[in-house]
Amino acid sequence: MSASEVKGPALSEVIGGLADVLSVGHSPSGALKPQDETLFRAFQSNLLSLISHELRTPLMGILNALGMLDEGLTTSELSEAELIAMARQNAQRLSHALSSLLDLASLDSGTFKARLREVDLSKLVQSRYQARRSLFRDRKLEVKEVLEAGAGVKPVLADAQRLGRAVELCLHVVASRAEMESKVVLRLTSTSMELEFVLTSGMEGHWESAWSQALAGHQGGVASPSSAFAGVMQSEQAFLTRMEEGLGSELMLVHEIARLHLGKFESQRMDRKVSLKLSFPELDSEEALQAVLASRAYQVSTELGSVALVLIRVPETAQRAAWLTEIRRSLFRASDAVYELPKRGQIALVLDDCKPEDAPRLMERIKARLGRDVAFGAAQCPVDGLDPAMLLPLAEKRLSGRK
Repeated sequence: MSASEVKGPALSEVIGGLADVLSVGHSPSGALKPQDETLFRAFQSNLLSLISHELRTPLMGILNALGMLDEGLTTSELSEAELIAMARQNAQRLSHALSSLLDLASLDSGTFKARLREVDLSKLVQSRYQARRSLFRDRKLEVKEVLEAGAGVKPVLADAQRLGRAVELCLHVVASRAEMESKVVLRLTSTSMELEFVLTSGMEGHWESAWSQALAGHQGGVASPSSAFAGVMQSEQAFLTRMEEGLGSELMLVHEIARLHLGKFESQRMDRKVSLKLSFPELDSEEALQAVLASRAYQVSTELGSVALVLIRVPETAQRAAWLTEIRRSLFRASDAVYELPKRGQIALVLDDCKPEDAPRLMERIKARLGRDVAFGAAQCPVDGLDPAMLLPLAEKRLSGRK
């Protein structure tokens, strides 16, 4: 019986957690039926073969290139610059494989979590792209960056490390699948990143298959027989005949990271033209503000520091955009943030390392900039407690003058 004949739940029961399977010589807890024992060993063998191939191949490429450079064995076919490029490309491939493997193990063991705080998405994407421009340069891809109006004005609530990883995975997917010497468009807004590219000729079917397998893995887990990661190792034939290098996990991991952030990861294809879009909700609701406060309060509870919430009432006759601009200009720290709460008719300030006496001083500066008196209420963590859910109602009570 081949592994491909076993359905998801049975396979999951047989192989257990991915973190355990990674151990050579691991034995599953409890006795297995003879057919399940055979399946388990076949799965484990293919898994180790896949990992060995994805780690050993680029490592050998690095060692071979460095060895030729060390011995001065440059030829008319391979110059010194080309050997250096070969070493760099294989080092990037090795790093990518290791990162993906660790992500998959973390995902399957249930430790794939996110620590959320405000992140400038456009700035993060640009920095990650700059660090990986060589991926596009090696394939002679022209990248056009398009910053839409308002990009960078509003942050998204995200784990910067996880979000950066999703961006890297998207860049890797595009650079490895785009047609050589074609054009890639990187489009950015405050809450989304979109990559438009042209698939390599003849790869349309493989793209649809990869996207479908990513969704299957996202919905059924990395051990799902239809997921790309498990699919390449469930039989020797699948492993030997796969059309693309890698663990086959990039798109699935981006789906998982988007889910952690309540975001969306979408794809559209028309012939060979493909669009990948990663988007996140705007921070303009009470629920989003509560999530921000929870993230900041968690840091206060585990580290030294404080965080304050200030609610400012915006009169109906006020020009809200002008108020937002002047308030932002009044802040000192880069980590201080301003959130508009249109349903409440308020503007919220979240201030790091803010002592109880600092908020009134800041409000005096804001009043001077606006040229008028301003009603506000403030609550501070940990002075008013460590429960982030209490900061908003407490600040609201103080704004309204209730005791």
